Amino acid sequence: MKPIKLLSTAVLMTAIVLAGCENAGNSEDITSGVAEGTKTPEQKAGKRAGDGTSPGKPTAPISISYDILNKPIVGSPVQVRVHVRSRQGPVNVRYSINDQSALMFKEGQVESLEIADPTKREPREVSVIPLREGRSYVNVSVEVDTPRGLMIRSMSVPIKVGSAPMQPNDNGERKEGPGGETVISMPAQESGTNSN
Repeated sequence: MKPIKLLSTAVLMTAIVLAGCENAGNSEDITSGVAEGTKTPEQKAGKRAGDGTSPGKPTAPISISYDILNKPIVGSPVQVRVHVRSRQGPVNVRYSINDQSALMFKEGQVESLEIADPTKREPREVSVIPLREGRSYVNVSVEVDTPRGLMIRSMSVPIKVGSAPMQPNDNGERKEGPGGETVISMPAQESGTNSN
């Protein structure tokens, strides 16, 4: 019985060695895990190396972050530091408030500006004055011109004042529909126009 086990082990080892020798002639680069002449997954997906694009939904090459510098109190200015960064050149920044009954800009506050060199992470400050307790938002929209066209990234900065519960904001007018149902009418707003 021992010679049969020994013989079957020898045959199995020989088969493994021969199978390994057959693949020795392949020109695969084992260190990179990619065979010569084949495409990488990035090349198959149509990606260009280093430009940061993906085959999915296009995203504006802009990053936005913020810091609230002081405690929001009704009637007192709140300083919000906004950090905008982009690799694509000059950007236009626009601040807006949807609910004018809850929040307003401090007098003299610039509502739109251009940042010539957004690669530097120089913060910009916006001052708003809460008019009531609750949560309200300052909207920050940043536009950049890219080879794919004008791209925009937006962020809402929440300003929480006091301990009042959040009140829903309809962002439109409540009207009665033809069937008696209540609807919210949201009229279009012209973009790109300056009201100053």
